[in-house]
Amino acid sequence: MSIPNRRGIYLLMINVTEDVKIYLKTGKEWIIPRGIYYYVGSAKGPGGLRARINRHLRREKKLHWHIDYLLTNQASTVTHVVYAETEKPECVLVPVLERLGATHVVRGFGSSDCKYKCFSHLLRCNSELEKCLQTAITSFKEAGLLPVVMSVSI
Repeated sequence: MSIPNRRGIYLLMINVTEDVKIYLKTGKEWIIPRGIYYYVGSAKGPGGLRARINRHLRREKKLHWHIDYLLTNQASTVTHVVYAETEKPECVLVPVLERLGATHVVRGFGSSDCKYKCFSHLLRCNSELEKCLQTAITSFKEAGLLPVVMSVSI
C-alpha cells in the first residue's frame, strides 16, 4: 500500500508489552503502563502522510517528538496505522476517542503545542486489539473523515 504524500492526520495503534519509563531531555519523566494505545498526529509538512508515517515506523531516528521516545523503546510496537487526507487538525479525533472509551494516561503527551488544549494526543484503548482497531476506524468516520487502514508488521 502506498501512503500518499499529501497532508492529513493519522492514528498509530501501539502495543506496549511492558511498562515504559520515558525520560525527556527537559528532565520530565513519564511512565506509560503496558496496554494498547492510540497516538494521533498530523502530517502537514514536506512529504505529507508518507514521510511522517514512515518516520514513525523506523526504530532508529533522532528523538524529536514525544512519540519518538515511546516508539524507539523495544516494548512498543505499532500494529496499525489509520489515516485520512484532510486539512482538519488531529485534535478532531481526541474527543471522539474519549467518548468511545479511550482514556488519557499522561498529560501533555504529544500535545504540548496543541492549539485546542487537548489533555494529550496519546490515549489508552481499554479493550482487546480488534475492538481497538474498530474504535479507531469509527473515530475517523465520526469526525467526517474517510479512513485508510494499514496493518504493520515489523
